[in-house]
Amino acid sequence: MDMYITMVPGKRVSTNSRPEMRVSVPFDGTLTVIAKTSTASVQLGEFPLKGGLSLNRIFLDVSALSGKIQLSAEYTSAEAAAQKTISYTVVPTDTVSDQLLDGCWIGLYHWSEDEARWFNEALKQMTADDWRAKVYDMHNAGITSILIQNVFYSNEYVHQHDMTAATYTGRAMYPSKLFPNQYELGTADPIEAILSAADECDMTVFPGVGLYAWFDFSPESLEWHKQVTVELNEMYGHHPSFYGWYVSEEIMGAIYYGYPHVPDEKYKDIQAFFKDYRDFVQRLTPTKPVALAPNNIDFHIYRDEWMPILENLDILIPFAFARYEEKYNVPEIAEMCAETDTHFWVDMEMFKFPLDDGLIPKSYDELIEEIRSYDMLEQIYGYQYTGLMNHPDATRRLGRQDTVDLYESYTEYAKKLIP
Repeated sequence: MDMYITMVPGKRVSTNSRPEMRVSVPFDGTLTVIAKTSTASVQLGEFPLKGGLSLNRIFLDVSALSGKIQLSAEYTSAEAAAQKTISYTVVPTDTVSDQLLDGCWIGLYHWSEDEARWFNEALKQMTADDWRAKVYDMHNAGITSILIQNVFYSNEYVHQHDMTAATYTGRAMYPSKLFPNQYELGTADPIEAILSAADECDMTVFPGVGLYAWFDFSPESLEWHKQVTVELNEMYGHHPSFYGWYVSEEIMGAIYYGYPHVPDEKYKDIQAFFKDYRDFVQRLTPTKPVALAPNNIDFHIYRDEWMPILENLDILIPFAFARYEEKYNVPEIAEMCAETDTHFWVDMEMFKFPLDDGLIPKSYDELIEEIRSYDMLEQIYGYQYTGLMNHPDATRRLGRQDTVDLYESYTEYAKKLIP
């Protein structure tokens, strides 16, 4: 019997967070959720479920829990019964955040050779074994989730190309049958290597569905994303770590306002994109979340344009908060996301800004200071692990010695907090 369950966040929260259990079942019934620790069992509630494989969203109170737990979800109905167990961690903190890097972006190939001058050549040589080792290194640092920035790349921008879904000119970073023009990397299938290692480490992985073209949410982009989504699900959906759908295109907080290449009113394309795409992926993978990372600048000023988008986004992960202090708008975005029950995480830039010397890591003190500036947010994802952090014994180092220094200092910090 099909019972789909996804936790959001996927693996870890603080005691002050309310994680969501997303459940889809064929028949109306009841879900009993029990948290089991090494010494006790705590019933977190009984919840009515709507059948027909519709999405049921259950928010759990974990304030009385701490440490590693097993969440037992027991479904009963007149027609069927099922049970699933999910490993989870609750970190005791006095903040909504667990004060950790919960996840990190990785790049299979960085789009800018100049930005990635310290690591792109080595990145392109990563073998399957290197990628597996990299996942284990992230796990050792207490990172629970991986977000692959993009699995295709096209150096095109919205309204500045004539591609269609059928004439896409970008290149794949995995053995795609849809668009077989592939980058020459150290392994033909880094996604398989990453997912298989993440399965073993009990981590989650967002494949980045993209890039069709930067900032492009046109009907042709939507069709392309649907085709790629189906292929990714067919090739990799069997992996337990395959977590959700990250749309790679990015977008400005001000959407297309002030962007000279696109008429302002084309924000309606973005609204239509996410309404259609989210419905599509819920039919394909009923509980897997959809995520987007826009920049934060002036996001709240365009509230009317963003609210219909947020209604069809499960997770919003904005970036660039630390670039310009006068543009800090976390409370305003949090208020908007609360109205639509959209999870608000942060894409925390781990690199020094501006990028005069390419992508180089912030110091340990700078990193922790910024992590603590997001105490009110549910999850902190760092951009990016590849090139900015390295285990001292990494099989292939991506970046400078300061990436090793940051890894060692941060790992020591994380291990003091993770129960």
